[in-house]
Amino acid sequence: MKYQEWSYIAVWFVSFVTTLLLVPVFRWIAIKLGVVDMPDQKRKVHKKPIPYLGGMAFYISFLVACCFIEWMYPQFFDEKLTIIAVVGTLIVLMGLLDDLISIPASRKLIFELFLGVLLYYWGFKSTTIAHPLGGVWDVGWLALMITPLWIVGVMNAINFSDGLDGLASGQVAICSATIFAISYYNGQIFSCLVMSILLGCTLAFLVYNSHPASVFMGDTGALFLGFVLGCATLVERKKGVTIVALTVPMVVLAVPFLDTFLSFLRRIQRATRGEFFMPDRDHLHHRLLKLGLSQRQVVFSLYYFSICMGFLAFITSLLPSKYTFLVLFLVCMLVGMGVILLHFIESIIEKKEEIE
Repeated sequence: MKYQEWSYIAVWFVSFVTTLLLVPVFRWIAIKLGVVDMPDQKRKVHKKPIPYLGGMAFYISFLVACCFIEWMYPQFFDEKLTIIAVVGTLIVLMGLLDDLISIPASRKLIFELFLGVLLYYWGFKSTTIAHPLGGVWDVGWLALMITPLWIVGVMNAINFSDGLDGLASGQVAICSATIFAISYYNGQIFSCLVMSILLGCTLAFLVYNSHPASVFMGDTGALFLGFVLGCATLVERKKGVTIVALTVPMVVLAVPFLDTFLSFLRRIQRATRGEFFMPDRDHLHHRLLKLGLSQRQVVFSLYYFSICMGFLAFITSLLPSKYTFLVLFLVCMLVGMGVILLHFIESIIEKKEEIE
């Protein structure tokens, strides 16, 4: 095995063990401070108070892993890891404050967009996109809009999916494994290291977060995971590879992205009542629960779909960039058909209940 490959295993192991040891610590701190997620009848599905500072373990583990890379493998260390750590600290502070006192969603959104603009000027950007007929487009100044929107989109997609035990962490693990495989094939060391960290963190967290969960990651963890994932896919490491880089998480996280889009549409409908930023219980995982599926069945069904999308994303990375849009179109068709079937089943059940 190559020295480089050993570094990936070592970084994964460090992040895995660090998270495994830290989650019980932050769970204990959350219980002592009374930082628990109380059940309600509106949006939450858990039946008892659950501590939700588990996401702090992701942040500490990321810092430990970065220090480990600089110490043991300085030739692989990239200054962009430092940038992610610095801006990630601001994300964690915002998420922690939101977990403690609840920040208005509008203020969080503005802050996230501001950080996205900063990242653009620090080199986290995608200046080219694939042309449907082949070749690429140079988006120029539009990249300044794409970067913050992409970062915010990934962060909120992960945050919205954090509604069932193990769902968000499992989907991030699947996405990280997929991007790692693609990055390893393309020889992208930076991406492999970041994905190794995320994979170690999320798999360790599943030990405590799988149903029935004993701890939640909270906004702190969900936003930080989405932030790191979004940043890692924006780094231009090889010319032309970035075109596929944004496609991969879009395909693997097709369900969270769709859920975010549908949530946005619902919020627009509620905007006339001044309830744009109000949460609801109409996310996809909530709707599957209403059909009678258990938490485990819903989570594993979405895992299965994400794994299938992961294989599709890996195949996409092997194809010429001109086929990228065709794959995205295929994914949209598959996901759209799933939504139509879900709506059809829901309407049948509603009519049956009315008759009874």
